[in-house]
Amino acid sequence: MKEVKKKVRILEDDVVITLDNLQELSKCFAVVGLKSIKKYAFSGMPKIERLHKQLYQDIHYHKELDIYSDAYDLVQEASLFLYKFLGHRLGELCKNSKSKSGNIDTIRTACLRVIQTYLRKELKYYTNTTDEEEYPELEDEKPITHENEDFTKVKEITNKIVQTELEKHILYYFYNGVAPKLKAICSY
Repeated sequence: MKEVKKKVRILEDDVVITLDNLQELSKCFAVVGLKSIKKYAFSGMPKIERLHKQLYQDIHYHKELDIYSDAYDLVQEASLFLYKFLGHRLGELCKNSKSKSGNIDTIRTACLRVIQTYLRKELKYYTNTTDEEEYPELEDEKPITHENEDFTKVKEITNKIVQTELEKHILYYFYNGVAPKLKAICSY
């Protein structure tokens, strides 16, 4: 008789959260959270599709030196939440999270709730902003009017600092663009 090996699912109740499986758990929670919100989101569907593609790319084809996309924030949110519960099982109760009916959630359900809350905030921001708000068009350029520059303060300060005639000549030549080599030639 052949032994049938039972497939161990990573999001089962008896899976213990450890540092070794934290990243895998976080990736699974991010994918499940995206899929579940994809079912119910009517507005912001392009944003969800884009996040789903980016997350898939980050999980399956990410190289060591590549930069992660915005979708990987979901994995990081899940990791931060699950890190608080190292050594606990996914099926244990999470005292910090309650459902709308007042029941205490399991760690698995609470993590999914955290991801969905994050996604709702992203979608709310996405639907409230349009491309025009993100990239406003430049207004027509107004003609630049030149004001008469007032150098009275500058003159007062230079008169206090510059004392000798030689310093005044050097400053005069400097502000008129005379190169240092030509200063030696000029007569004072």
